[in-house]
Amino acid sequence: MRTGILLLILVLALPAASQHSQDLTLSWGGMGLRGDVGPTWSNPNQGNAWTLGYRYQGHPHYSVRLVAEQGEFTASDAASSRADRLARGITVRTQTQSVWVMSEVSFLPMRIPSFRFQHTPYLFSGLGITAYRPQGQYLGQWIDLRPLGTEGQGLVGSGTTIYGTRALSIPLGLGWRAHLGPWFTAQAEVQWTWIQSDYVDDVSGDYTDVAILREARGDAAAYFADPSNRGLVGYSRGQSDQNDGLFRVNIGLGLHLEKFWETCAALLN
Repeated sequence: MRTGILLLILVLALPAASQHSQDLTLSWGGMGLRGDVGPTWSNPNQGNAWTLGYRYQGHPHYSVRLVAEQGEFTASDAASSRADRLARGITVRTQTQSVWVMSEVSFLPMRIPSFRFQHTPYLFSGLGITAYRPQGQYLGQWIDLRPLGTEGQGLVGSGTTIYGTRALSIPLGLGWRAHLGPWFTAQAEVQWTWIQSDYVDDVSGDYTDVAILREARGDAAAYFADPSNRGLVGYSRGQSDQNDGLFRVNIGLGLHLEKFWETCAALLN
C-alpha cells in the first residue's frame, strides 16, 4: 500500500501537457471472497475496500491507471449452503492491500482535454501484487493465522512450509465514468481479481493432527485447525487446486488534475 502511494506521488509530480487528461479518484465499495470459506460464490457484502487511483489518458479511447487498494472482508462457513462447510465451521477475517498497473479501453471517444460533460462505459485489466493477512477470532481477540500453520505447515515431517504474505494478482472489470465539469469526475466499477494464492482465507490443503499442532504451537493453533473438532486428519480441509479470488463493486469521485494545477498556478501568480 505504501509503495502504491509513493508511486502515485511520483506520477502526480509530472508536468501537465496540453493533449492529455489526468485525474485522481477515491473510491469505496463492497467486496466478497471466492475461496474455501463461506459461500462458494459470494456477493460483495462480506467487507469493503478503499481505492486510490491515478489515471492518465492520452487517447480518446485508451488510458493507463495506477491503483492502490486497502480492503477487508469476513467469510464464514455459517453463511454457506454447503453441508461440508457448515459442518467445518471456519470463520476468517482477511485484510488485503493491492497495487496494480492497469490499462483501460473506453467504449465511447472521450475528448481530451475537455472539462465539458461526457461519459462512457469502459473495460479495464492489469497486473499487480496483493498482500493478505488472514485472522481468526479466539477468546474475543483476532489472531493472525499464518504463523500458526493451521494445516501443519512447517511442522517436522510435514514436508510443507508456511505460506507467503503476498501474491501476483490480475484485476479485470467493467466501469462507467462521467466527466461532471471542470473539476470532478464520477465512476462506478465492478471488478474480479484473480490472486495467485489459495491462502487468502488460510484454507487450502488437508486437516493436520490437532494434538501434534497443539503441542508445537498451542491451543489457538489447534482450535483454528479444526474448529468443529471433527478429527479428520488427512482429509481435505480446502480445495488446493483452485486459487482464491475477490469480487468488488465500488463508486468513486475524481479530481481533474489539470484544473487543479491551473488553479494553483493562478493563485501563485
